[in-house]
Amino acid sequence: MGAASMTAEPQGRAVLSSLSAPVSRRAFLAGAAAVAVSGQILSRTAYPELYAPAFLHLAACAAAKGHVHTYAIAGDRCEFFGSTSVDSFAAYATHPTLPVLYVARDCSQWEHLPRGVIETYQVERSAHPLRLVMQTPMALSATGPRALAVSSCGRYLLVSASTGRAWNAFVLDIVGIPASVAIARKETGTVLESQTISLPAPHAVAFSPSGPYAVGTDPSSERMTLLQPSPDGITILSRCHTPFGVAELFPVWTRDGRYLVAADARAASLSLYAIRSALRDRDGLDIYVLSTVHTETPIKALLAHATEASVFTSRREREGSRLEFWRIRGDQLAVERDTWIPDNVLAFAHHAGALWLASEDRLIRMRYQDLRAISAMNVAQSLQGMRAIVTQSYESNLI
Repeated sequence: MGAASMTAEPQGRAVLSSLSAPVSRRAFLAGAAAVAVSGQILSRTAYPELYAPAFLHLAACAAAKGHVHTYAIAGDRCEFFGSTSVDSFAAYATHPTLPVLYVARDCSQWEHLPRGVIETYQVERSAHPLRLVMQTPMALSATGPRALAVSSCGRYLLVSASTGRAWNAFVLDIVGIPASVAIARKETGTVLESQTISLPAPHAVAFSPSGPYAVGTDPSSERMTLLQPSPDGITILSRCHTPFGVAELFPVWTRDGRYLVAADARAASLSLYAIRSALRDRDGLDIYVLSTVHTETPIKALLAHATEASVFTSRREREGSRLEFWRIRGDQLAVERDTWIPDNVLAFAHHAGALWLASEDRLIRMRYQDLRAISAMNVAQSLQGMRAIVTQSYESNLI
């Protein structure tokens, strides 16, 4: 597919006039308190309405400085709102039902103690779309945050602390504010097959769409861990060795919560993992490898389908990217359709049955059904150093 098939959209186009103005802090709290924090917007069996409004956040990082670029999307149209600068930016995540965004900062110390900090932002439709409402320190010695995720029920925020060799969890209140004290769990070293001792370095974290537990990856120890936070602590449900190592790219859950798909570190390949009930523990879970499929080049971006047990991937090919749609068939991953585009795809997200792809200089909207680009928009801000892209649906009673 050539670049000529893509239609350019003007930058900053005012296309979402149906959205209301930003709300006050009091109105935000009142509206958020009226919303039950259980469930997840993307768990609906049908796609959201085609022109349902959503925020699109893109995070770019250079050296120790990060920026979150916020857009509003409706259908195939996109409007740029503004950029928010974040010192020592490490990772971010959105709340599943509230207009709230969380940022982990990789600062060497906070309040004169060695630990990172979590910042909570209210998302607004304005020239300053992210408004800081809270800064919450991580546990003592919890340094080097690399990822954070919010449970689908909206009760827990989980953070990896790579250099601190720990996991941190926060209980979220009804308006999405983290508790002031972090729940911490330290990891210990492991003995690898080569009989060498590997020090832990927690990295990626992703919550299951079907339960209050998450998978955490540790490329240093070459393992995946199922974690379950609670007000009393963080429980280890299961661990699994990753036969080809685990890439720094975050793994994804399928929408039914039965499978995990992760890119491998030591080979250009994808591995499929299954989640099942532990045989001797009715409340426990096991994670284990089902299969591995090799790819011609390493996977650079990975995204779960919104409603099906399948995933999308992107990998570099020639001077562009090869996009592939993988479906789970039995215990295997198989490519069902694919396409090539002349862009270096850095990351992608989905909304309303379409993919949003970010390259160095533009956003591309693509159909699920045939992986055909149907619109593209140049961006004024360089996306070099792009870390991730997320969409965040919101309801009329919130914004």
